[in-house]
Amino acid sequence: MEPSKQPAKQTTGRPRDSRVDDAIRDAVRELVPEVGYAALTMDAVAAKARVGKAAIYRRHASRGEMVFSVLVHGGEPEPLPDTGTLLGDLTALATLVLGTFSDPVVSAVTPGLLADLKQQPEIAARFQETFIAGERTVVVGLLERALERGELAVMPDPAMVHAAVLGTVFAWVFLLAMPPDPALAPGVASMVVAGIAEWGS
Repeated sequence: MEPSKQPAKQTTGRPRDSRVDDAIRDAVRELVPEVGYAALTMDAVAAKARVGKAAIYRRHASRGEMVFSVLVHGGEPEPLPDTGTLLGDLTALATLVLGTFSDPVVSAVTPGLLADLKQQPEIAARFQETFIAGERTVVVGLLERALERGELAVMPDPAMVHAAVLGTVFAWVFLLAMPPDPALAPGVASMVVAGIAEWGS
């Protein structure tokens, strides 16, 4: 007599419908330029996406979490080319950051989203673990290449280098309200390379 077969293990819960996720993402990206982050509501996103509001709340507990998930969470940083020099690598990084902040949707939501992150520590933690950690990994990689090439004698603080690039571009776009001039990226890179030399002296 053959042993009885064990029933196949059943998964619990209903699988996520990627079509709903896509509809929510597209709705957020379409609505933000129209109404702004402050006026963005779950009701408006549900209507635009043609999904029930409950479907959104099953995925996102708040507006901040929804926008964060659509624009940031799970996104892998773009790989940067090895240009052969620290200046070239930092220029590529600054160009990437400038491109991100120049995206009309990202530009529209960033100030309000950062304010919301202050009130939602769990989302702020994910922001650090995904977006910031991903960019920091890129910075560490380009600094390690510069060490291997002999451009650097010692490893500078990756957090300081990251802050110099990210903070300068952020201030240019959001605090000074300056246009995203492509010449900004090489200028920032030159400034950071000179700063690294000064910090290491």
